[in-house]
Amino acid sequence: MKTFQIKRILLMTGVALCLVLSAFSSDKNRFVPANDDAFQYMGRVDAQNNFVRFNWPGVTVRTDFSGKILGVRLKGGDRNYFNVWVDDYPAYVVHAKNDTVWWFPGKLTKGVHQLRIVKRTEADMGMAEFYGLFIGGKEELKAPAPLPERKIMFIGNSITCGYGTEGKSRTERFKPATENCEKSYASIIARAFDAQFHLVAHSGLGMVRNYGDPEKLSVKLKPMPARLDYLLDNDSTKRYDLESYQPQAIVVNLGTNDFSTQPFPDEADFVRAGKKLLHRLLKTYPGVKIFCITGPMMDEPCFTYTKRMVHEVRIETNSGDVVFVGVPRQLMNLEKDLGSDSHPSYRGQLKTAGMILPVMGTVMGWDFSLEEIRSVLEKQ
Repeated sequence: MKTFQIKRILLMTGVALCLVLSAFSSDKNRFVPANDDAFQYMGRVDAQNNFVRFNWPGVTVRTDFSGKILGVRLKGGDRNYFNVWVDDYPAYVVHAKNDTVWWFPGKLTKGVHQLRIVKRTEADMGMAEFYGLFIGGKEELKAPAPLPERKIMFIGNSITCGYGTEGKSRTERFKPATENCEKSYASIIARAFDAQFHLVAHSGLGMVRNYGDPEKLSVKLKPMPARLDYLLDNDSTKRYDLESYQPQAIVVNLGTNDFSTQPFPDEADFVRAGKKLLHRLLKTYPGVKIFCITGPMMDEPCFTYTKRMVHEVRIETNSGDVVFVGVPRQLMNLEKDLGSDSHPSYRGQLKTAGMILPVMGTVMGWDFSLEEIRSVLEKQ
């Protein structure tokens, strides 16, 4: 299991960019565009002629490449950040404001290497565009190992996005650089199960009411269930074929924003919307197991409403395919487990995952590893 060591590299404009662009024409390098068959994408991407666009958190680009040279050409804007993993090196955090190339600074040997690029920030941080790679002129890309057979979909809010997981304390205000979806409970669970995953998550959105809305039901900005089949978050014009990704397990973590501020939604409205979402998921993905999570930033009445929603769907479907998992606020140590804006830090996210994993493992009949959770929590 890789530990999450991170090196931060900020790509600058001006002189640095000129130096990067001068390498484009080098006879020693060749460019492989993003539509090459050797690239593997996990998550929802909008494929263009020779590049891909995406903005959901956790979208991942993978490939294998040979040789000692690697240049990643991408664009993320002012607020997007990417984790770039090469072999067993710690992740490099890349902040590519403009269309530019990040050259791997480590020392690569001859032979085949593994590359993984992860969008660590959510859609409100901007659109990402991946154009392809520069490798040695005589080198090649190779298709990576297939993604794991196990598939999970996570539908959630800021906690699922990894909002503030790298913040130093609960009093620190959020900055895009502190958001890292790879340190959210969702990614931790996926790694523990050795599963591929999709994150359909957006900070501030609820089941029926968004954070800070003066009304009990949000109308101007539709809550999270409306985005279930968006190809690109924040864009209702492009639809994603839900059947193209068939998860065996779905985790729904909604409700925190509904009840974070007054006025709370009425129980009947919350339960009705939740049931509608669950029935749609069960119809779209026959045989799927759904885990409805509440917490750890929220308590009552969200727990009670969510339990009622789950209970009624179980009766209506005459099955146990929908399960409630409550993560109590008391799980979080206020001094050790919280990051930016009092959201769970990496440590808090690990503790959250540790409560959910045994339930999912039992229901799914899946084995899982606690190595990542133990290795971090036992040291702190």
